[in-house]
Amino acid sequence: MSAGGLPTPPALPPHPTRDLRPSGLRSALLDAGAWIVARVPLRVVDVMAWALAWAWWTVLPVRKRVAVANLRAALPEAPPRTTLVRMLHDLVLSYAELLQFDRLDLRVEGAEGLAGAIVLAGHGSAWDVVLCAAGESFPTSIFLRTPKDRWVQAWLARLRDAHGVGRLETGATMADAYAALAAGRNVLFIQDQRHNAGPPLPFFGRPARTSLGAAVAARKTGRPIYGMWQWREGVGRHVIRLRRLDLAGDPEAVTTALNGWYAEQIRSAPSGWLWLHDRWK
Repeated sequence: MSAGGLPTPPALPPHPTRDLRPSGLRSALLDAGAWIVARVPLRVVDVMAWALAWAWWTVLPVRKRVAVANLRAALPEAPPRTTLVRMLHDLVLSYAELLQFDRLDLRVEGAEGLAGAIVLAGHGSAWDVVLCAAGESFPTSIFLRTPKDRWVQAWLARLRDAHGVGRLETGATMADAYAALAAGRNVLFIQDQRHNAGPPLPFFGRPARTSLGAAVAARKTGRPIYGMWQWREGVGRHVIRLRRLDLAGDPEAVTTALNGWYAEQIRSAPSGWLWLHDRWK
């Protein structure tokens, strides 16, 4: 039993190699690179991130076509080059910040006393930094896709565990989420990625296959839904804000409203969202 006599969420089925750092030269080099980045001043990393972002746009445009098409279809008024270069800059910088987490200025608003709630989350600015900040600020469990790369999985697992993030990784079920809610943990549902098994619901006015998980969980448990959005205020400075969303209707109606709420947040800061996903296919 957990504190207060609430049931403790069951452990997920064991994965003997899931979180183990692989051996070999590649892992050693990646470890060395992470060690170096963790010690480079963030102002220096900021300059390097801008250089890498411009190189991506002009020389190595991996998934650039997808990002431009997504942005133009969703927000035709947003300038692609400015928006997407800043997006990639922030992404690169955020992983250096993650390695220097204890030095960051992180402000979490609206989470006071939050327990046993359903939280709509997504890939806004500095996503993994924000996830660790959430884990330190309120009881957090989250559905996550297990990374295919074993070194990345081991690295992220170590960081997330250190900051109190309960990982409901690939193989977890809604029963695991309900157990976490009953234990007073807040369960984060990532709704801004394509969910192939979900219905095509409007997102920026276009059909996008979307998980009904958050809405179904709210209907089954009666727990409130909160929206979480985050943005960068500078190098090493981030704000995370949570707000209760009072929604009613069947799961598809609630999910459509959640998509609308999330689109509003993205519209307020387009460069803060990861436009590289094939969200609408």
